[in-house]
Amino acid sequence: MNTRAAAAQILSSCQRQYFNYEQKIADTADRLSFSQKDRDFLYILVKGVILYRDYLDHVIMMILKSPIKRLENIVLNLLRVGTFQHLILETPLYATTNETVRAAKDLNKFRAVGLINAALRHLPSKEELEIHFRQLPANESLAIRYSHPQWLIDRWISEYGRQNTEQIAEFNNSYQEIYFRHNPVLIAWENLQDRLLEEKYSIDIASSDPVTFLSVDKPGVLLKSDMFERGFLSVQDISQSLAVRLLNPKSGETIIDACAAPGGKTGFITQLAGSSGNIHAYDISQGKVRLLKNEIFRLGIDFVNYGVADARTDSFPMADKILLDVPCSGTGVLARRADLRWNRKREDIEKLLGIQRQILANMVHYCKPGGIIVYSTCSIEPEENWSNIEWFLRSHPAFKIESADRFIEKKWCNENGTVAILPHIHRQTGSFAVRLVNKG
Repeated sequence: MNTRAAAAQILSSCQRQYFNYEQKIADTADRLSFSQKDRDFLYILVKGVILYRDYLDHVIMMILKSPIKRLENIVLNLLRVGTFQHLILETPLYATTNETVRAAKDLNKFRAVGLINAALRHLPSKEELEIHFRQLPANESLAIRYSHPQWLIDRWISEYGRQNTEQIAEFNNSYQEIYFRHNPVLIAWENLQDRLLEEKYSIDIASSDPVTFLSVDKPGVLLKSDMFERGFLSVQDISQSLAVRLLNPKSGETIIDACAAPGGKTGFITQLAGSSGNIHAYDISQGKVRLLKNEIFRLGIDFVNYGVADARTDSFPMADKILLDVPCSGTGVLARRADLRWNRKREDIEKLLGIQRQILANMVHYCKPGGIIVYSTCSIEPEENWSNIEWFLRSHPAFKIESADRFIEKKWCNENGTVAILPHIHRQTGSFAVRLVNKG
């Protein structure tokens, strides 16, 4: 089976929300014994079709001049894969058509060969599409061209303006560097660097304080390597690590990570605090805590206390520092999570606001006088970020903001003293974090 057929098969096995698509890619590539090159191309095809789904569907409907719901799902996904290859990857049209037809035959869809062949040979040029999109209402055109839900585009235009919204949407569809965080618990940086160079990786160091963050030229290979399996490295965006740096964990402190799964921030906390820290990591279900434990054990760390607990309602130990990386809309990480834009609804934000405020209102009781709460999200929605903090400070006058630029480079901070990463400004996945001090 070729990679195009495998991609169409994976896409057809998913619901419209595309849950767990990355695991399906890995399982399929293993089952078919794909080379690393084919594995990487399969990932590009599947993730690309998910990212650009609405754009691809719009173009396919233009060609067919009929609703796509009439198509068999596997045939639609073959057309999506072919259209993506030509319009986004800029594969020559003859190659796109021939390979997609071959994929249809691999999948025994012989009756669809004529349709696929005719449709792909009539794909419009980018110039023709530009003329078409200029004739649509501006907001609708932007949503379709960048394949984002209309409600989200409308929301961002209202908050950030049209030009910034276009830049955010463009960022969300762009390739994102994979960043690795060195694990000093298991290996010194000098030794890890030597091993990477010995195995012919090209290393780009993005940050070296307080631990090294790096990218390499063969991230897919490194993710399957012995070095990664043995816990010498973790995957974490620099923007998503800033909440832990703002927490500033120290040895000997009692620290709570209240919404800890899948463990990226907990791992970073333990690396900075060391084994003398009294670290507690919780999440709401056994399954999430299992994920959390697996990641922390992979890093060679065995001094974390785990528990299943609901940060909205349950009791916790008194702590010097508390990290609240709360459930959120995730609109800052749509570039990483291709499925998420199709899983969010307008009403989700209101529901999440209630959860976030319940967590803040409960966890405040477990912060010692003089202690610290860091509230963080991977959202770029003001309601989930600064508006929540304004509400919290009105409700809890014993707390004040300690300016983020005391702990984080100023380029990541705003005038309110918070970490506020916006994709159209920082060219990083979006995040928000604020350090709140209990004046007691």
